[in-house]
Amino acid sequence: ETFTIGLSNPVNASISVATGTMTITDDEGLVNLSIADETTADETASNLTATVTLSGTSSQVVTVNYATSDGAATAGSDYTSTSGSLTFNPGDLTQTFTIPILSDSVDENNETFIVTLSSPSNAGLSSSTATMTITDDDAAPTVSLGDLTSAEVAGTVNLVATLSAASEKPITVDYATSDGTATAGSDYTSGSGTITFAPGSTSENVPVSVIADTTDEANETVTVTLSNPTNVTLNDAIGELTITDDDSAPSISIADVTIPDETAVARTATVSLSAASAKTVAVDFATADGTATATNDYSSASGTLTFNPGVTSQTVSVTIIQDSIDEPDETFTIGLSNPVNASISVATGVMTITDDESAPVLSISDNTTIDETASNLTATVTLSGTSTNSVVVNFATSDGTATAGNDYATVNGTLTFSPGDSVKTINVPILADSVDEFDETFTLSLLSPTNAVISSTSGIATMTITDDDSLPTVSLGDFVTSNEAVGTPNLVATLSAASEKPITVD
Repeated sequence: ETFTIGLSNPVNASISVATGTMTITDDEGLVNLSIADETTADETASNLTATVTLSGTSSQVVTVNYATSDGAATAGSDYTSTSGSLTFNPGDLTQTFTIPILSDSVDENNETFIVTLSSPSNAGLSSSTATMTITDDDAAPTVSLGDLTSAEVAGTVNLVATLSAASEKPITVDYATSDGTATAGSDYTSGSGTITFAPGSTSENVPVSVIADTTDEANETVTVTLSNPTNVTLNDAIGELTITDDDSAPSISIADVTIPDETAVARTATVSLSAASAKTVAVDFATADGTATATNDYSSASGTLTFNPGVTSQTVSVTIIQDSIDEPDETFTIGLSNPVNASISVATGVMTITDDESAPVLSISDNTTIDETASNLTATVTLSGTSTNSVVVNFATSDGTATAGNDYATVNGTLTFSPGDSVKTINVPILADSVDEFDETFTLSLLSPTNAVISSTSGIATMTITDDDSLPTVSLGDFVTSNEAVGTPNLVATLSAASEKPITVD
C-alpha cells in the first residue's frame, strides 16, 4: 500500500519534486480458499449448495473458478453439471453456488460427485476439492414370481422373477421347489438355488426341470417359493408351474369269454385299460341277449366299473343259469359305454355258454299189425329229452321174413324234430295177400342222426305183419286107371290155395 508526502510553501528555496510516495510492503501471507464436502438430505432436494471459504480477510478482490465432475453419481442423470467463477470482494469470507440435483425412482447406493476449485487469484488453495453426496431416498424394489404353464416335455423351463423397478444395488433371492399335485422325482426334479439381479436388471429366470412320462394324468403343479431377499422385499413369493399333460387317454377293451359248462355259478369277463392312468377311469357295462336269453340262460347284469389310478384291469361278474336242455352253445354280450377319462377300443365282449347236456336219444318202437289188411303200419320214434336244436334222423326199411313189394312197401326218408318236439311217426304201407303164411317181419332202422344219438338197444324196430288168411283146404282127387297094368298110380291131393307154411297130411 502507498501514501504520499507533499511539500509546499518553500522559504528561500524552490520545490523541484513536490511529492514523495511512501510504499508499505505487505508482509502477510496470501489468504487460502477451501471448499467443504456437502450431503443432501434426500434425492428430492432441488439444489445442493456448495460453500467456498477464505481463510482470512483480504483487502484484495479474490477470484476462483469451480467445476463439477462425476464420481459414482453421473451428470445428467443424478445432478446437473455445473461450473463458474466466484468473486470475493474485500472483506468477504464466504461465497456459495448451487448444483441442481436430479431426482429418480431407482433404489441405489448414496452417490457422490466432485467439485474442484481452480485458478485462484489473490489467494491460495488449501482444499481444492469437495465430495458432494446425494442421499438415496428410494425404497427397495419388490420381487414377484410369475406362474408358468408348460407342456410335459423333458427339459428345463423357467418361471420369471420380476422386480417392481430397476435397482442399482445387487439383488439376490433364494428359491426352492416343492410338490403341488406333481411329485418330485417322477414329474419334475426338485431344485433350489439363488438368483442374482445385476444392477439395472428387472427380471431373472428361475429354472425347473420337467420329467416327461407316458401316463395319462391331470395337469399337475409344482410350487416355487422365494426366500432370503437381499436389497429387495418379497411381494409375490410363490410361483406355480402347471405341467400340461400331453399323453393320450388309455383305451378300454373287454375280452370274449367261453364258459366251459352251464354250471350255475358266477362267471367273469375281463375289462382292461391299454395303459395305467393317473386319473380315475370309469365305464358303464350292461348285458344283452344273443342266442342266450336272460332269466333262462344267465342273469342280466349292469353297472359301472371304476379303475382307480394305476389299476389296469377289472372284471364283470355274470351268473349262469343251469338247465337240462340239450341246445347249441349260446351267446350273450356285455357292452361297454359312457367312458370317463378313457376311450373304448373294444366295446362288446361275447360270452359263449358251452352246452354240457348230453345229446337226446332217439328210439323207435316195435309194432305189430292187427291183420294183414291194415293199410299202414305206424312206427313211433321218440326223442328222450327236450332239445332246442332241430334234431334230424334218417330212416329206412329192410326185409326180414317179410319181403318189400310183396308184404310191405319200401319206405325211407327223414324225420325232423323241431325244438320242443319229442315224438314222430313213420307209416309203412302193408300189402295184403291171400296166402296163408306165418306172421312176417321187416325192420325199420334209424340212421345218421343230427343233434341226437340213436339208442343202442332201440335204434331198430321190428315190424310184424300178422297173417289173416284162412288155412287152405286139401282135396284128394279120384284116379281111374285105364288098364290093370302093374305099377303105382298117384291120386292127387290139391290145396285150395297156395300156402307159405309147410303143409302135411297123412
